[in-house]
Amino acid sequence: MTGRRRTGRGVDSAATGADGPSGRTGPFVANTLTGAPDLGRSAGFPTMRPSILFLGLFAPFTLGAADAAWPQFRGPGGRATADDAKLPVEWSATANVAWSAEVPGRGWSSPIVVGDRVIVTSALNRGGFKPAQTGIFGNDYVAELKKQGLPDEEVNKRVIARDIEQTAEVEDVSYLVLAFDVRTGKPLWEREVHRGKPFGGRHRKNTYASETPATDGERIYASFGANVGVFCLGLDGTVQWRRSWEPQSIYLDFGTAASPVVHGGRVYVQRDSEGESFLAALDAKTGEPVWTTARTELAAKNKSGWATPFVWETPARTEIVTIGKGLVVSYGLDGRELWRLRGMTQATPSPTAGAGLLFVGSGSQGENNRPLYAIKPGASGDITPAQGETSGPFVAWFQPRGTPYTGSPLFYKDRLYSLNDNGMLQVFDAATGREIYKERVGGTGNTFSSSPIASAGRVYALNENGTTIVFAAGDEYAQLGKNVLGEMSLATPAVAPGGGGLLVRTQTKLFRIAAAGP
Repeated sequence: MTGRRRTGRGVDSAATGADGPSGRTGPFVANTLTGAPDLGRSAGFPTMRPSILFLGLFAPFTLGAADAAWPQFRGPGGRATADDAKLPVEWSATANVAWSAEVPGRGWSSPIVVGDRVIVTSALNRGGFKPAQTGIFGNDYVAELKKQGLPDEEVNKRVIARDIEQTAEVEDVSYLVLAFDVRTGKPLWEREVHRGKPFGGRHRKNTYASETPATDGERIYASFGANVGVFCLGLDGTVQWRRSWEPQSIYLDFGTAASPVVHGGRVYVQRDSEGESFLAALDAKTGEPVWTTARTELAAKNKSGWATPFVWETPARTEIVTIGKGLVVSYGLDGRELWRLRGMTQATPSPTAGAGLLFVGSGSQGENNRPLYAIKPGASGDITPAQGETSGPFVAWFQPRGTPYTGSPLFYKDRLYSLNDNGMLQVFDAATGREIYKERVGGTGNTFSSSPIASAGRVYALNENGTTIVFAAGDEYAQLGKNVLGEMSLATPAVAPGGGGLLVRTQTKLFRIAAAGP
């Protein structure tokens, strides 16, 4: 095993829902609030003013058990599929909209569904945030500034001023968890779980609430990055425990985004930063660390990552697969390394699985350096193929340019769909890696940060302008719908179970999209 494993309680801090980094001591800061009273919004922040719009008549839907909900980023198992969802193909801001509700603050976390509740997180700053902006933030601006003959120091200053919101520009941030009624959109509760000045800044396309919460049907686990912490709430919004760590710098002050996942009574948290990096398993009931494995062999510099870990269940074993800068590492349920794969670039996309294979990769700007691998079960050790090889004993196939920059690949009906941020879609045969076709989704002018989802033979891709392009799953591209909501969106959609429709989060609203009843 590489790295080191830590167990134990860490350091307890005072129980408060609005503390800042100044109260933290030691490398591991725990704040367990089991049985604590309800934490509401703190004074000085505007209260939420519910605004719900109901449109049309809609067929009723039946909510199943909590374990049939949409429990985490990309839904059950992180697979982003829901074939029984009965999603519409066409809608607008007024047509086939069951309801829309205003969401205070800003956040690109995806909605999750547990029971009759839709849960989202958000961050609120009474002084406002640097405005979000769609599009690809590449190196063109840097090249333009250098062409003007500006020194590197001035180039960096201007790029930071355009792209990064620094801590000095932000007042105290209120970190919120909110619940809505999935049938009506009515706000059920809103909890401020933390308030304080951020340790680091963020890219203007990121938010201070980009991590998607997770649920096991009994509790809600909301993360705002390890620099703020993970918060466990009951379904009624009561805060039960929190767990936080010493703040660490993130590359270029881009902010954080890796979401927690829940499996087998544990909450798994991946933190890759410029300082301390680790994978931690927390007891879901108490928040106590079961184990923490240090990630010490990431790339020598620029070690930060934003990928969500993936629980890969095979007949032989269950693994926690992580993508980091420079390499993929898979861990057993005891926190020990099982295997690794070198050759990754920027760690943003999350893994997925299907047809007996695991699909891992990493993206980068442009068309180069986007490796995509299909991994066989049972691997051990370093499974990186030899130079020039495209397969190995545990590598079924390899594509050098096949992973999106920010979104995650989608496995659906024996094909792997990879939608890059520039709108270019590649579809591969999942078993062999053969590229079936390549197409620009929605035509020119579309950029994508969210990940696609699939249902009933269709793929749904939400672009940054809030337009969802629906196309047929298969061996050729056939667009079925282009649905405009008219507001920026970088959040991956979710699905309300039992025929409840599609949940789409835009910059200020949450929509439930559903076909109208007879």
